[in-house]
Amino acid sequence: MTVARKKVAVVCATFNNDRSAKPDRYWLQPQSGLQIASQIDRERYDVTLHHEMWHGLYGVDDVPAVDLVFLTGLQRDFDRQRQLAYLFKRKGAVTVAGGSICTLFPDFAAEFFDAVCAGGVDSVPDVMRDFAHGQLRRLYISAPTSISDYRVDYRLLGEAGIGGQLHLVEASRGCDFACSFCTVPAERARHTTFGVDRVLAMIDDAIDSSPWWSMKRRYPIVSFIDNNFANDGPYTRELCAALRRHPRLKGWGALVTQDILRDHDLIEQMAGAKCRILFTGIESLDPAFLKANNKRQNVKYADTLFEDVAFARRRGIVVVYGYLFDPRVTTTAEMTAQAEELARIEVLTYPSYFSFIAPLLGTRLFWDSAERGEMRPHLRLRDLDGTTIAYHGGRDSDEELSRFAETVFRHTNRLVSRRRLVLKSLRMSWQTRRGHLVDHAVLLNANLRVMHEMHIASRGVHRNYLGGADILDPSYSWFPPDISPEDRRRYFDPILITDGESRLQPWLERYRPAARRALRVRPDPTG
Repeated sequence: MTVARKKVAVVCATFNNDRSAKPDRYWLQPQSGLQIASQIDRERYDVTLHHEMWHGLYGVDDVPAVDLVFLTGLQRDFDRQRQLAYLFKRKGAVTVAGGSICTLFPDFAAEFFDAVCAGGVDSVPDVMRDFAHGQLRRLYISAPTSISDYRVDYRLLGEAGIGGQLHLVEASRGCDFACSFCTVPAERARHTTFGVDRVLAMIDDAIDSSPWWSMKRRYPIVSFIDNNFANDGPYTRELCAALRRHPRLKGWGALVTQDILRDHDLIEQMAGAKCRILFTGIESLDPAFLKANNKRQNVKYADTLFEDVAFARRRGIVVVYGYLFDPRVTTTAEMTAQAEELARIEVLTYPSYFSFIAPLLGTRLFWDSAERGEMRPHLRLRDLDGTTIAYHGGRDSDEELSRFAETVFRHTNRLVSRRRLVLKSLRMSWQTRRGHLVDHAVLLNANLRVMHEMHIASRGVHRNYLGGADILDPSYSWFPPDISPEDRRRYFDPILITDGESRLQPWLERYRPAARRALRVRPDPTG
């Protein structure tokens, strides 16, 4: 007699930037779900992978009936994880959640799920072992620097119908820098490498899992999605030497910090190893922004940035970046001027995206902002998405900030026209007059990437972009009519960060670092 395999779903929960519920089939899909599903024994369990970004959001009656579900997402997606937990529990599933909020605030996260995984994804085998014995614990912890030995099963992506033009691979995790707005140092995720042989095996597995007729099989290009690909210099050089010799790999790109651009010897080696694009942490050319957010590596090499970018371009590497705005220190007029000036700087591509700086929970920026009372009243966890203004008390009115955000995210062509970006690409290509046709296509795509958000933005969703007051996603009201008032509050009300006077909510106060709590109760020396 054959025993039916128990069903396990792995769901990457997602909220869209424009607060609509439509799918977004952009090539940069979340990879945590693939890492989780790859550690589950598929001979024993029926495993399915669902990306809400790619497939669209589950409706009330759409969630499948499974025995166990893993829910993962970014900080901004935590409310969506809660919503899904209720819908899956309603169908009898055991719910397990992971991600940044689960790592930094595990006791709070445990209020909504049957089990919480803090740290990396490497606690999955422990979860599955205890689930099989009916002894699931409330909390599982794996060190962020722990990378266990498992094989990533890229077939799961094809079986789930998840596509994209590039192979997404990790060569390392974590980062040793301490930027104030980044969750990586808050989670103590120091840089940890996979090892060269394992990376090469992942590349081959990813290629082999692609349809034989596809570009991913015939002209494979890898995007390394590490937090900081070149954090470990000797390892990076060893890996580059191996990538250069790889017979099937046609090109690759990676994420690096700005200081790496100054290492011209390493850039030369990367170019020789078929590197074609580097996403760098430039983030701003504004000295006030860089100083305020502890971007020491950027400040140190600010004077040579253009020279370093030009060197990389002459070696056939396109340098791309995102650009951050901080309304606490910059006016909308200054931000507009920066966006327009970036189109005139010939050595730089136009930013791939614009974003407002967000005080992500647990970061140094967050605790500093809390002490200064800078965050907007009634700010919600959902608002920490980079498109929503999280601060009050800047030099512009709310109306001016709303209009600027509307321009940046829905009418980007008012800042810079598509024609201007195409001409900018042609001039940059003419300056180098070298490289494969693919290299020039990469350059053109890099300059036009900023238009993506504008084109996919839903015209029917009317936003004001102000934290605590902006419209919520439709899924906040996607619950069954028979839901109890208690469950509706628990799973579907947005998680609040601040109260009406911009003070932290009580659930966050208990996590305030001890040193900061001591500062808050320091006696007044005058009185």
